[in-house]
Amino acid sequence: MTTPIRFGGLASGIDTESIIKQLMTVERIPVDRLDQKKQFTTWKVDAYREVNRSLLTLRNAAVDLTLSKNFYARSASSSDNAKISVTASPASGSTSLQVDSVQALAKSASTFSSTATDVLDKNGVKVTRATKLTDLTGVTDPTALSFKSSVSGDFVSLGLSADATVEDLLTKLNAKGSGASAFFDDATGKLSLTSRLTGNDATLQFNDATLATAFHLTNGVTGTNAELTVNGLAISRPSNTVTIDNVTFTLNQTFNSTSSPVTLNTKPDTQAVFDNIKAFVTKYNETMELMNKKYGEQQYRDFPPLTKTQREELSEDEIKKWEEKAMSGSLRSDGMLQTATTTLRSAWSSTDVATSGPNQLYQIGLSTGQDFRAGGKIEIDETKLKAAIENDPEAVYKLFTDTSNGLLAKVRDTTRDVRSNITRVAGADGGLANTYSLGRELNTIDTRIERLNRQLISKENAYYSRFAAMEQAMNQANSQAGSLQQFLGGGM
Repeated sequence: MTTPIRFGGLASGIDTESIIKQLMTVERIPVDRLDQKKQFTTWKVDAYREVNRSLLTLRNAAVDLTLSKNFYARSASSSDNAKISVTASPASGSTSLQVDSVQALAKSASTFSSTATDVLDKNGVKVTRATKLTDLTGVTDPTALSFKSSVSGDFVSLGLSADATVEDLLTKLNAKGSGASAFFDDATGKLSLTSRLTGNDATLQFNDATLATAFHLTNGVTGTNAELTVNGLAISRPSNTVTIDNVTFTLNQTFNSTSSPVTLNTKPDTQAVFDNIKAFVTKYNETMELMNKKYGEQQYRDFPPLTKTQREELSEDEIKKWEEKAMSGSLRSDGMLQTATTTLRSAWSSTDVATSGPNQLYQIGLSTGQDFRAGGKIEIDETKLKAAIENDPEAVYKLFTDTSNGLLAKVRDTTRDVRSNITRVAGADGGLANTYSLGRELNTIDTRIERLNRQLISKENAYYSRFAAMEQAMNQANSQAGSLQQFLGGGM
């Protein structure tokens, strides 16, 4: 909207612009109050959403910790990683294995062009990727070619066309599910073919040996198993990755029984389990600290949100310091936060699970401590918790994950319910204003501000009209006085 150019006080000498501005400042007070209310409500929405984001992170942490691997972490060691490397799974337990010897590593089925000269087609020309298969010696019908590997088990048609090229053959052999990997050397025109799996059952075979003959390949090759001796027992496996008693180890090289055997050990990884629990407790304490801070935050009623005019009169630093106090206490004594903190604190103290060992969390070193000012934050007795993890990992696992009375289920349910309530009031990030109560309140404030602004424009125009009328009347009076003075002066 274009502001009209006005000239006031020409006849009266009165600064009408300044007077009207002061009058409008008073008239704008209801709008400024609504703007302040809108700003404080917006801060309240932001504060709720900050809490909601923290609760979501806590809930996700509770979901992640539920996985058994977090409580049954195992460490594994090999006396000679160069020969054998080892990993442990949560089911490994405490195990010790001795690999006395590795007689052979598992190998893939493999064949390659064995001729000493470049592979030539039936015309004596070096084979390239563009060479048609029918130009190879002995190959007459590519459409009938089938291939067998350890994956397919039976001969499977390669699906080649009658004019298929070497490139087409490579594409089919390297396709997912073929069980093979093919490589063609453009420099020599030679082909290499390897099975993707290892072991005695790994096979590479064409149904028509003429294709293998054309490339100087051995048709019908097989792989070999790994052969090893573990704890005196001879074992054969199709892969170099072997699992025994839930311990998985990888054979890296062969060695005989006259050299040092390799010892593999697995045991509970107490530190890893402790770190997993500690990370969850840390996130829990961060969330509780945030909610307690918001709940008890002081509200400075003498520091309302700044109006537009006030902001224009202050420096950035002054605005920052003012708003730190103005936005403080937006969730002071909030009922939803009180419910959340009370319920979450109760979750720790009320967890009581039937186990063969400790059945409450304080017994494994997790409690709210003696300082009531901590606001329900959990303290960890590191020595006590590590001892519980090492001596009775099953009890620790149940205290957290029991579906009926475990801690994590309670934390998940509480955070879900509180987040749902907060979302109804303050919405989700990016949510439409009309979908939550504070958003609808903000819409109502905007509507009132818009209506009052229209009234202010009318009011301002009315002031200018009145002063203009006054100026016009005074101008006429001045004109009449001048005429009278001239008349009287002329008659003497």
